[in-house]
Amino acid sequence: MRMNHFTAFALLTTAACVNLAGQVAEKANEGYKTKEDRERVAVNLGDPDRVERQKPVELLEAIGVTPGQTIGDIGTGVGFMLPYMADAIGPSGRVYAEDIQDDFLEKAQAVAAEHGLKNISFVKGDPNDVKLPENSLDLALILDVYHHINYPEATMASVYKALKPGGRLAVIDFYRSREHPSMSEERLKNHIRLDRDGFKAEIEAGGFNFDRTFDHLPYQYVLMFRK
Repeated sequence: MRMNHFTAFALLTTAACVNLAGQVAEKANEGYKTKEDRERVAVNLGDPDRVERQKPVELLEAIGVTPGQTIGDIGTGVGFMLPYMADAIGPSGRVYAEDIQDDFLEKAQAVAAEHGLKNISFVKGDPNDVKLPENSLDLALILDVYHHINYPEATMASVYKALKPGGRLAVIDFYRSREHPSMSEERLKNHIRLDRDGFKAEIEAGGFNFDRTFDHLPYQYVLMFRK
């Protein structure tokens, strides 16, 4: 069901007020503030067991990634998804790997070098802007990252600009109400500020058209939108 203009305006106004009041994902980002914090996080992000936990090949197939596409990996972290993206889009495609942390980008660059990936461009974003070229992306992928975005209104406006007309957005995140293998129920609710429907409404308020949603894992969902 489409939102009316009043509802969209109200959501945008609320988001703006939250952003002015402070960083909306402050609790989720408590463990990322120092280089030492991020080193600990990187161990988990690059854990080989994450392949089974995340199922990246199946995820990209479900989203509909095809050869020749240009993808924005928003919040690439240590570059976990880069080899799978590069394989899915083939040599004629391109990935923009974006992150706001230099140390994460360095690790992602090392992954690309290790796998001999030639079609990856690395971009340093900031908390308000992903800094990707305008109208450049067929798909923006935000995997396990949306709940870390401190300024969603500004950040998603920059993602919107980076998408081509008709370009797609895929947001994969955690249910607050479903058991997670590495987070207690209390920590999950503190870490993830909104559940699926809350994030969906927030993103729609930024002008994205909702397409569909489906489960990726028992504790994760996918939200698909179009520009």
